[in-house]
Amino acid sequence: MEALLATIEAELRAELSPKRYRHVLGVAETARNLAPRAGVPEDEAVFAALLHDRCREWPAAELEAILRRYRDVVWLDYAPVIWHGPVASYVARERYGIENVRVLEAIYYHTTGRGAMSSLDLVLWVADYIEPGRTFPEADVARKLAETDLEAAFRYGLSRSLIELIERGEKIHPAMWQAYNAIAGRRA
Repeated sequence: MEALLATIEAELRAELSPKRYRHVLGVAETARNLAPRAGVPEDEAVFAALLHDRCREWPAAELEAILRRYRDVVWLDYAPVIWHGPVASYVARERYGIENVRVLEAIYYHTTGRGAMSSLDLVLWVADYIEPGRTFPEADVARKLAETDLEAAFRYGLSRSLIELIERGEKIHPAMWQAYNAIAGRRA
């Protein structure tokens, strides 16, 4: 496991921009800190966090080719910025031999969330939103919420993301609506 982590980190350092690499390390450290509170094994949180943006800087044509190869073309109806989630999941399995379904699914849905969020999904999504390099005001609010309630942090961050997408006139992936509806239904 340690050898695989070292390989992943070395490849990330070599292939990602310095800014994206710092972000990935920030998400990994944040996920490591959130994992125990959510009952998530630390190694799962770290693997998912390290690999979540593995393909974030790839050209849209390369992401599209992989989605087509896997016949996962529904993503192509939405903005290319979210395609790296499912592609990174495929790459995690192909390139690094990751077989843990929880890790693969957390990576796959980290750009949208989903209606049946696992604890690992929640940890990764929130860690990605609140890692220390995120300087937008909403991240500060979500960080404060995450201190006591990961679901509240997720609900807040997801609702802010939806509002932003709506204001920009973007199409919204159904998994994101399902995630919002599921978390809104649990509101106290």
